[in-house]
Amino acid sequence: MQMQKTSTSSEVLFRSEVAVVAGLKTFASCPVPLDAIVNKEVDADGNEDYWVLLSTSPVADPILGRRDYALRTTIEERHRQLKCFSDLEAFSSRSFNLIVNQVVFVLLTYSLLQWYLLRSGRKELNPKTRTRTLDLLRPTTTVILIYYQAYVACLSPLEHQELVLTLDEEARKKILAKTRSLRRGLANQLSNPRAP
Repeated sequence: MQMQKTSTSSEVLFRSEVAVVAGLKTFASCPVPLDAIVNKEVDADGNEDYWVLLSTSPVADPILGRRDYALRTTIEERHRQLKCFSDLEAFSSRSFNLIVNQVVFVLLTYSLLQWYLLRSGRKELNPKTRTRTLDLLRPTTTVILIYYQAYVACLSPLEHQELVLTLDEEARKKILAKTRSLRRGLANQLSNPRAP
């Protein structure tokens, strides 16, 4: 079988050829017959590079086997993310039930997040770590709402700053006094919270 890709640069793949060698029994330590997918890469200068994939299952179509092998890097990256960034590398308990629960819930969380990214059209976030993905999913818009009687103004922080800076001196002093009063009141509320 042969796959072709044309290019003018010698660094880019010009042609790929694949073939299957079925039922290999060359390894004394492996009693199972192997199928080999032999790959030949040819660049624009005619340089050839061979590499082989071995499979214990029969290979009907070597192009499909080669395509499946291309998924390896994605699978390994996902495994690395689960192990290193999803709390699966260390267990704080020695209880088997707690360890099983931790693994199940981490994998469930990971699967649900991947499902959400797929359904919401954000597949580009899949290779990112969980922390980075959640950072990118958080809303990033800041809006300031100003209510007066029956009216509402929806302003960005820069629009609000421009509005305040263009007020006359008397209006600016009123806003400054009200802002300081609100800030003091909020600070007192946070330091002395009431019990529910």
